[in-house]
Amino acid sequence: MNQKKTKKHLGDEWDNYVLQKKEKSPEFALAYQIEFDRLQLARRIKALREKQNITQEELAGLVGTKQPAIARLEAGSVLPRLDLLERIAHALGTHLDVKFVRN
Repeated sequence: MNQKKTKKHLGDEWDNYVLQKKEKSPEFALAYQIEFDRLQLARRIKALREKQNITQEELAGLVGTKQPAIARLEAGSVLPRLDLLERIAHALGTHLDVKFVRN
């Protein structure tokens, strides 16, 4: 029987490590989820901005902040305040929908 060997993805070991760590440590799992959510938010804002062909500088002007603040937000390095998210949503022609979702 000729079994085809598949190459492991370079991230497989890391993914397994993270999964094991999340299973063993509720604190790690929570911190991981918070960071994941922060990065999802950052990607969503960037995607909405780019879809409308708005620069970071233009968005910053519309929401009353500076371009580096938008860059940090889109990089996921800061968690923005709710009022800034509301201004960003308005500037991008959307509305902010905050939900509490049971784990």
